[in-house]
Amino acid sequence: VSELVSKASPRRRVPCAIAWAKPPLGVFKLNSDASVNRGRASGGGLLRDSHGKLIFAFYKEFGDHEVLEAESLALLFGLQLCVQRGCCPALVEVDSKSLVQLIGFGVIAKWPLCNILRKIRHLLDGFSASISHIFREANSSADRLAAIGAGGTRVYDRVHQLPALVRASISLDARGVPGVRWLSEES
Repeated sequence: VSELVSKASPRRRVPCAIAWAKPPLGVFKLNSDASVNRGRASGGGLLRDSHGKLIFAFYKEFGDHEVLEAESLALLFGLQLCVQRGCCPALVEVDSKSLVQLIGFGVIAKWPLCNILRKIRHLLDGFSASISHIFREANSSADRLAAIGAGGTRVYDRVHQLPALVRASISLDARGVPGVRWLSEES
């Protein structure tokens, strides 16, 4: 048995810098995320310009939902806010690879998720927006918004209205400061 263990290649963890990337000049980017704590789901997100400047941010409670449904509801709410405010995001980022795959491949999911996905696809098509997966470290501002526990629904139009931790995260994103993700690699 010890021979088998010694022949297996050990894995070591290496740090990798992951940063939120500003969109191209004249383009808006929407980031969203969700948090589920004791079965209670909430979501958050923000729309920013090519300088990393906040256009708006949001927090919303959704009630009892599983993670994938909460991620979908947060994205849908963010896209609906864009429509209400006349903003057109060309780029959309979430840290749920499953959500990106469900939206991108047109997969049919069980109800009520299928209805949420259909609405998201319709809004993305209307914006001619692309959706992509990013690591959580590049989505920290939306992640922090989703977890603030502010109660109800809140929309923020100015950075100073946001909790300090979210303001700091937005500032670091705008400066291109990366977060650290630990990746496993073969030795």
